Amino acid sequence: MDAFHMVVLTSATVLSLYRVVSAGTKLGELCSSSTPQNKCLSANKTDGYRVACSGGFREDYSIEDYFLFQMLTLCHWPLDHFDPVMSLRPYPKLVKLTITKSKIKEIVGEFPEFLHNVKTLNLSHLNLERVKYSTFKYLTSLEVLDLSYNKLNHLYSPTTEYLPKLKQLWLAGEFWFCKSDLFWLLQLHVSKDPLTFKVMDSNRMTCGGYKYIGKPVIPVLRLLSDLEKECPSSPPDYCVCTLDNVVRGRGVSFYLHPVITVDCSYRDLKMLPKILPHNTTTLLVQGNQISTLDDLLTNRYYTKLLDIHLDYNRISSISILEGSHWLSHCRVMSFKGNNLTSVPTYALDNAFQRNRNIVQLYLGANPWRCNCLFAPAFQDFLVKYQSLIMDLSDIKCSYQQNDEYYLTPIHDLPRNTLCRNSATDMVNFWDSLNVLLASLIVV
Repeated sequence: MDAFHMVVLTSATVLSLYRVVSAGTKLGELCSSSTPQNKCLSANKTDGYRVACSGGFREDYSIEDYFLFQMLTLCHWPLDHFDPVMSLRPYPKLVKLTITKSKIKEIVGEFPEFLHNVKTLNLSHLNLERVKYSTFKYLTSLEVLDLSYNKLNHLYSPTTEYLPKLKQLWLAGEFWFCKSDLFWLLQLHVSKDPLTFKVMDSNRMTCGGYKYIGKPVIPVLRLLSDLEKECPSSPPDYCVCTLDNVVRGRGVSFYLHPVITVDCSYRDLKMLPKILPHNTTTLLVQGNQISTLDDLLTNRYYTKLLDIHLDYNRISSISILEGSHWLSHCRVMSFKGNNLTSVPTYALDNAFQRNRNIVQLYLGANPWRCNCLFAPAFQDFLVKYQSLIMDLSDIKCSYQQNDEYYLTPIHDLPRNTLCRNSATDMVNFWDSLNVLLASLIVV
């Protein structure tokens, strides 16, 4: 008989073990040790006959005493998997089974039918990475299932098919992938169509894995659920919304602030989306046909927007932003590849002097006019804010007839030559005009 397979107690052994329990280690203390004790203890309590084994099954006993067991605890299991069929034997009176404080990664197969009287199954403090509810399909009396403090990262809602009498589910832990797979947990907090069971420790479930690490599961799921409802994913916008991060409020506040990105790039949009999820911080609308920025000023859904990427659209002017609240509070502003020939540098300078958020500005690949009226002031602006401008070398003069500065980075323009040429052109214009007027007088 396998040394790890059975705990069957004869009357004599029961008496002997009971004396050990009474005289030495208490049953409840057997599994509190951080190391395997390599022994089994038993005790006859008022609520039933209890057996606890640390380090696996170490004794062989007669089959008659299987019928005594009502509560069985296994801890410090020596293997990284647990096969209920191979490791357990018929216990017709067993109502509580605990397997804990072990490095078990997997439950192999299903718990057998002879455990149909078990009402409480505790599989906490293991290393379980995945669990199928079909594992428990023969535990038809199961009311309490404890899967807390494992390494589970996702779990579908228990079904009445496999757990018809389930009343309590315990899931505390810090490895949960907080995404739509867990939306069923939100039904615990609604009055309409609530779940037939309760997750008793949902407040101790923590996001882990790839996102929102250390944040509480339920509040994050609420944010994700709200985002799914508010996202402008239907026509004409077809946007994709992402909860990039969740940050805690300052001070003693435990309020979680969402960091949301809405991506509506390359959707052939003629205007900015009219509706955004609340607290949207970043909007991506590259590669569309947008020509106006009115929503940045008038649309309440843009109140919390910090970053906007409008690259490769049809923006020909940003003068509408002059003096706006958004311009003095934005963080990232990208207008690459539009139709800008000039910008109100004085307005941008005034706004950026008051803006403590601004970190990036993109203005490259626009048809900038390099004349003496605009280029010098724009050049000063580029020099002053060059630490913020990410594409400085791509901000170049557009093509103008007989313009020697075509495709020259404006940051590198020779100021004295630029304005001298413009002045010479003006003198030539007046000379030509004077000659024309003189010829008319003579005639």
